[in-house]
Amino acid sequence: MFVEPQLSPSPEVHASARRAPAPPPALRVGMIGTGTVGSGVWRVLRRNQDLINARAGRAIEIVAVAARNTARAAAALDGAPGVRLLADPLQLATDPGVDVVLELAGGTGAARDWVQAALVHGKHVVTANKALLATHGEALAQTAARHGRVLAYEAAVAGSVPVIKALREGLAANRITALAGVLNGTSNYILTRMQAAGLGFAAALTEAQALGYAEADPAFDVDGTDAAHKLALLAANAFGMPVRLDAVHVEGIRDLQRGDVAAAAQLGYAVKLLAVAEQQECEGRVAIQLRVHPALVPARHPLALLDGATNGLLVHSDAAGSAFFSGAGAGSEPTASAVLADLIDLARLPAVSSPAPTGPGVPTLGTHRRADAPAVLPMASVKTPHLLRLLPGAALCETAVLRALAREGVRVRRRTWAAPAAPGGAPELLLLTAPAPDALAAQASAHLQAYTGAQVRRLRVELCSALTDEQ
Repeated sequence: MFVEPQLSPSPEVHASARRAPAPPPALRVGMIGTGTVGSGVWRVLRRNQDLINARAGRAIEIVAVAARNTARAAAALDGAPGVRLLADPLQLATDPGVDVVLELAGGTGAARDWVQAALVHGKHVVTANKALLATHGEALAQTAARHGRVLAYEAAVAGSVPVIKALREGLAANRITALAGVLNGTSNYILTRMQAAGLGFAAALTEAQALGYAEADPAFDVDGTDAAHKLALLAANAFGMPVRLDAVHVEGIRDLQRGDVAAAAQLGYAVKLLAVAEQQECEGRVAIQLRVHPALVPARHPLALLDGATNGLLVHSDAAGSAFFSGAGAGSEPTASAVLADLIDLARLPAVSSPAPTGPGVPTLGTHRRADAPAVLPMASVKTPHLLRLLPGAALCETAVLRALAREGVRVRRRTWAAPAAPGGAPELLLLTAPAPDALAAQASAHLQAYTGAQVRRLRVELCSALTDEQ
């Protein structure tokens, strides 16, 4: 039987094999926190390990985990095979066997110390902690720059939706003029149920808590704090300004009534908790609006169509025009998706574990040369239309109401009547005003209430240019 002779490789093949570069070392990751996000990162990384490694160009391995309860952490990570379990996050942050630290525990005190220590010890950091960055982001960004490290936080703003990458990279050539977003899934779920099912705030909140969309103490979400943290970070990236959490005007949704949502729907609007940052000229200089509050959005607008816990952001820029981003804004694996995307970016960097700085790269807060802090327009001066909902104890004279508002300097563009809030009551008068400064609208509402004896409910109608271009 004839046997095919085995051919020996040529000397050139042996030489080529000797010259083949060794595969890059694995990216060694230390993770602080094994709660909702940390456990999601572990699951997604293990499930998609081969795909993630192929896209990163090297293996990504979680080699150490720090948690207050190491036994519970081990259970959350399926026994954590091959992973060192530490009780001290600071020990992990300074561990020479770790290249990148994931800070997923939350808080603004100890977490700041862990992130600071990791950066000083030459490690990149990935975090989902918007409160930390909104409070200490400027100082931490400076530390990262001094040590040539990356501080990444895509997961901190809109969960799985890559809005930070869009502002810092995809739209880097653009002058951003405005952005407006629904950035808190808990509040959006509550507002969706108030509109779709006619629930009051308390009933919708109870439902959200039962389904796990809201915490036992929902203040962080429903009072607008979470959205304000995210807006401060977005504005810094969009406008090259410092992180100005202290300058954000914040109102939540606790005081919304079922009738407010119904009145908005009757006029063709949905009520959303909006986060808005808009650049405008003010007395010859640039000023920035920074505000979080409930607002009426046209019912067919993309932001109005965001249901449940979905997040969405509309960005308006000079070259690209309007761009809309939406998706899951919270949850274990959606947030893990953004954390791992940051890790993949870091794995692609050269010499990730080298103590030498890697160069400027993508700046932490969007630009290397930060602008002088622009003025922030006070909420009292922000102009929007307003919905005035008059709940009378007795019949109202529409003409007298319109004259009273005219005396205050507020023009009415549209008016209609709504059914009484209670059987046997007087019908409600609904008024949509022309744009007016917020302070003037508030004053006019107070005077109108005193003049008519009716309770006057006031809601803003969003006029941000990012929205109006889409209407």
